[in-house]
Amino acid sequence: MSDDRSTSATTAMCFLLGNPVSHSVSPLIHNTAFRELELPIRYEARSIEEGDLESILHSIDGDRVVGANVTLPHKQSVLKHLHELTDTAAAVGAVNTIFRRNGRLVGDNTDVGGFLAPIEHLSLQRARVLILGAGGAARAVSYAARHHLDASSVTVAARNLNAARAIDGVHACSWLEGQTMISSADLIVNATPIGMYPDTDASPLPDDQTWKSGQVFYDLIYNPDPTRTTEQARSNGATGIGGLPMLVAQAAAAFKIWTGREMPVDAVLEALKDAGR
Repeated sequence: MSDDRSTSATTAMCFLLGNPVSHSVSPLIHNTAFRELELPIRYEARSIEEGDLESILHSIDGDRVVGANVTLPHKQSVLKHLHELTDTAAAVGAVNTIFRRNGRLVGDNTDVGGFLAPIEHLSLQRARVLILGAGGAARAVSYAARHHLDASSVTVAARNLNAARAIDGVHACSWLEGQTMISSADLIVNATPIGMYPDTDASPLPDDQTWKSGQVFYDLIYNPDPTRTTEQARSNGATGIGGLPMLVAQAAAAFKIWTGREMPVDAVLEALKDAGR
């Protein structure tokens, strides 16, 4: 249970597990939804190290602790602590949502649907996709690109080449090689924390990057949203998409898993607007 004094003994908990988590707006999203539906659940972000995962995961009993979200850097390291995975999480090889089912800890991945939600209206079938970064989010994006966009090619560029090579069905390349492929890609996805608050002047792309009409730059970062790189893409004729729509969509899917209820998205968006997000 939380040590928040405003949380009553009858209030259940959900957690966000990662490091860092102080920038996260997930507590605002979920707590707004819980209040709107008058559900006695509180969502709390917890910054934890990998060694703390096992104990906090075992506290998820489906009752007092309803479930958890997982973010950087634990989306893959959490796998060994779970009893089973959904088909999507198993295929992606990363988890962002955890719940109890029949007494067993289950890992799911709602990032796939969350990633697709803001680009459903775009013509990206058979796109050439370049993903920057090789962590858990990159795995979800790769799966979505291959299985839902039917991408003609998916390239993962990362400083950790072994991590990129471990992702199924993609061409893995070095970070520097990936930089040379940006101009020929239809969809470029930043799945790294480069440009995230407080380092908002940083960019995963070269400073002199040129853009073409029809290209899409999708930054999974949501603080800030838009990032400097997203704004540059938009101002130079490309389509720029920030990470907040994905965040809300994946949160809504997790919310339904935990509660069986639809997230009141309009109320959540209004709360984010009021908070300047």
